Amino acid sequence: MRVAIIADDLTGAADTGVQLARAGYRAAVAFQGAPVPPAEDLDAVALDTDSRAMPAGFAAKRVLETVRPVRGAPIVYKKLDSTLRGPVAAELSAALGASGRDRVVVAPAFPAAGRTTVDGVQLVRGVPVHETEAKDDPRTPVREGHVPTLLAAAFPSVVSLSVEDLADPAAVRRALERSVCIVADAARDEDLEALVRAVPGPHYVLWAGSAGLAVALGRVFPGPRAGEKTPPPPTPARKVLVVVGSLSGVARGQLQSLAEYGCAAVPVSGAEGEALGKVREALSGGACAALHSAEDRISSGAGDVAEALAEVVGVLSGEGLFDALVLTGGDTAVGVARRLGAVGVRLEGELEPGIPVGTLIGPKPYRVVTKAGAFGEPGTLVEAVETLLEG
Repeated sequence: MRVAIIADDLTGAADTGVQLARAGYRAAVAFQGAPVPPAEDLDAVALDTDSRAMPAGFAAKRVLETVRPVRGAPIVYKKLDSTLRGPVAAELSAALGASGRDRVVVAPAFPAAGRTTVDGVQLVRGVPVHETEAKDDPRTPVREGHVPTLLAAAFPSVVSLSVEDLADPAAVRRALERSVCIVADAARDEDLEALVRAVPGPHYVLWAGSAGLAVALGRVFPGPRAGEKTPPPPTPARKVLVVVGSLSGVARGQLQSLAEYGCAAVPVSGAEGEALGKVREALSGGACAALHSAEDRISSGAGDVAEALAEVVGVLSGEGLFDALVLTGGDTAVGVARRLGAVGVRLEGELEPGIPVGTLIGPKPYRVVTKAGAFGEPGTLVEAVETLLEG
């Protein structure tokens, strides 16, 4: 195993792991609690701790338990949410302690997805993250967008590096000599690549960032299959089921575009039988259908919407009504995949920046696109469906 990634949710594990797949690594995601896929089949594995919504202490314990078995990998990477959701500082401190490294390099920017870091502040398309819809996340609201401040409780000494500093490898190395934790600004992929090149060696530090830093690592340290011929495209799907659990405004706009495309959109709000009948009818008469959580989960009466969505998908799978999936929202994605008996996802490629395509590892190896709720453009779900239908 050349690279071990530890992520706090499934979509984050996948969108980071796929950057290594694109760079010539055989990469997969393993769900929390599932065995790591055989090392002889993979060069990189992304381990989902499913800890984003957990209290800090419990999340840290889970990260510790996950990192220890893979600390011997030459590159150990702690995936951070690009909008800083979850107990970021607690998980990062635990990962560093378990990794055997004595320094951590933090760079949460993902320029291709509109996430940049300026003066230590994480921005989403130019807006401080704590002023975006992330501040109203129903499970993990974001209150702090200044990364050094966010990490100060876990790391007494945090050094910030500007993009100008990154252009001077000596400045980066001096920062590593005097501080356990360095936080790097980045506005472009080139800034992240400069950071990676400036660090004395990939095994020397714990790397921490979103998918953007993984892109840079893959470019500077390509995998053993970089440059090999692209395999032939897979068999086109006949029927695609889209499942949207995220309440993000981006995801809801994409769902609207999908409905305008002609894909029936059916809410699940506790009345699973009614939703099942509507989706069954849509898939019988068309090439796609979409299940989604109700707009207002509290008033919907559904105790666990992710579980309800997964249950409907399980029934439809048993009836053979679809042969490919698009899953939006981390909780939704892992809930559906587990309901289908999967233990992970083998990563193949990328639909758009941070939106991977892969195959479920398990008894029902559906091709699958996974997507964080706030990722993508208005037509992303339509593009995902068309990609799966075309093979």
